[in-house]
Amino acid sequence: MTQNIPLQFIRLPEVIKITGLSRSSIYAKVNPNSAYFDSSFPKPIKLTSANKGATAWSLQEILSWMKSRLDDR
Repeated sequence: MTQNIPLQFIRLPEVIKITGLSRSSIYAKVNPNSAYFDSSFPKPIKLTSANKGATAWSLQEILSWMKSRLDDR
């Protein structure tokens, strides 16, 4: 499924739209100090060198994570 998808970065609004998760849920999943931390959830990628710069996610990684959720049910 995800092998034919070209490498593409997506920003938070699209991650929210694709996964159906809220902004806070997404950030909780990538925060190791959160009770909702999910080590399998894709980590954001820094697009700039600035500390508070733009971040994105790999579309292919997000889709692979979603497929793993389906496979685990």
